[in-house]
Amino acid sequence: MTARIALVTLLAALMIPSAVAHADNPRLVAVVGTNEGFVISLRDSSGALVTHLDAGVYDIAVSDRALAHNFHLRGPGVDRLTPIDDTQETTWTVTIGDGRYVYMCDAHSSVMRGYFLGGNVPPTTSSASVGPRKSIALKPKPSLPGPATIVVNDRSKADNFHLSGPGVNRKTGVRTRAKVTWNVTLVPGVYSYRSDKTRKLRGSFTVRFPA
Repeated sequence: MTARIALVTLLAALMIPSAVAHADNPRLVAVVGTNEGFVISLRDSSGALVTHLDAGVYDIAVSDRALAHNFHLRGPGVDRLTPIDDTQETTWTVTIGDGRYVYMCDAHSSVMRGYFLGGNVPPTTSSASVGPRKSIALKPKPSLPGPATIVVNDRSKADNFHLSGPGVNRKTGVRTRAKVTWNVTLVPGVYSYRSDKTRKLRGSFTVRFPA
């Protein structure tokens, strides 16, 4: 009997740390299919939309309220989803690492989706140039959301390099040559680069949601 009590006590002691760790996990709330229609979101405990999460373990309370939709979270080390054609209230415990994460409704992924960055995401790096002749370039063109470093070599005294798009509006001087480095944050959408003095010197690129 004493040995059995000791064994039960040992097992209980081993279980306590995992229960405490689970209770201490940051809690997120995922919702899909509300009275407003085609709505999907992932919010933190304060109600703010999630745009970045530190690497670690999280509990996600998932509320799938519509038969026509589901909630699908995908990214490095994570691929969890609720069923389409059913509703579900569930909690996932997931480990977020370094990288880009996307959540979506699989039936309507073009309009019902969002994303966030996990852990440390290194910036993409591109080189931009304008001049010395009538030329402008950006290589490689960024395609993923998140931090980006753009090294601009402005070799013209008649043109400049002007980058604009969602959350970004940076440019060099028209009558000065310079080499500058811009650290920007890109989000899904269309960005353009151009010379403010020569209309034909222009280009664009599209930042897309993570695959």
